[in-house]
Amino acid sequence: MPSPPTRTGEKRRIHRARQSCNFFNWLAPTFRYVHAVGAELPQECIGLMTPTFLSDQFDTMYYVPSYRAWFFRQDLRPAYQYHYRFLQHLQFRRAAHRWILKAPTHMFAIPALLSVYPDALFVQTHRTPVDAMASVSSLVTILRSAFSNAVDPFIACREAIHYWSETLEKFLHERDQLPNNRICDVDYHEISRDPIAAVRRIYDRFGWSLSREAEQRMRVVVTSHAQRQPGNHRYHLSDFGSSAVEVLGAFEAYCKRFGLFSFDGEKDSSAPRNSSLSQVQRRSGFVSFTRNNGEVAG
Repeated sequence: MPSPPTRTGEKRRIHRARQSCNFFNWLAPTFRYVHAVGAELPQECIGLMTPTFLSDQFDTMYYVPSYRAWFFRQDLRPAYQYHYRFLQHLQFRRAAHRWILKAPTHMFAIPALLSVYPDALFVQTHRTPVDAMASVSSLVTILRSAFSNAVDPFIACREAIHYWSETLEKFLHERDQLPNNRICDVDYHEISRDPIAAVRRIYDRFGWSLSREAEQRMRVVVTSHAQRQPGNHRYHLSDFGSSAVEVLGAFEAYCKRFGLFSFDGEKDSSAPRNSSLSQVQRRSGFVSFTRNNGEVAG
């Protein structure tokens, strides 16, 4: 990709990216039930941090305990500084009011994030950890299975419960230090039922104006996403050697604070289930953040 970005050869670059995405879908065919991957689709911004080697993307895709232990001890400010620089690259010669960025891993390093984005606003979605831990365990199992023949779903689940319960506890402490008007809490089911209404509430919370044009473009994206999804899928904690009692115990404080003790149970699937590996859709308690003062400045 040229830097700064230009329109020259843009279609060729999109075509190459599409080929890369198609190869990944071939490598991990069930992942398309989890998360749509495409050359012109939005993705989590965690990929912007991967070149620094300070990214939980590696831990998600590969079982390397030594890297995991090392990563948890690192100061992630260099990763966020690179993240910032990458946004400058993407934004060059383009007007921008704000960036909307999403990745659950942001909860792990709020001080580092705020050192680079001091005016960030946060949207935290909430879903019962019972469903969320089955979901993320399935996600990790599917991704690791694309790169290894020795993947243990039980290990993936134990790691997920430990990591996300500690991360949520740490994040909630950090978010309590922020003014309340910088946080918007949204229920997972609210997004599932009526995503546009959920967006309107977020805009209202932060005092933004949702234009008719922007809303229409959002509706096109929502409709397109529904048409692309090949079907639902199923995942259950029992596939990963855990139980609702274990998960609710690990996330007790979080569940009490946000009233998340109920759960959906096993997810039905209209897509083929070709192995014992579950499919998954979303993580819980993720954080989006947006800069509220315009462009990412140099």
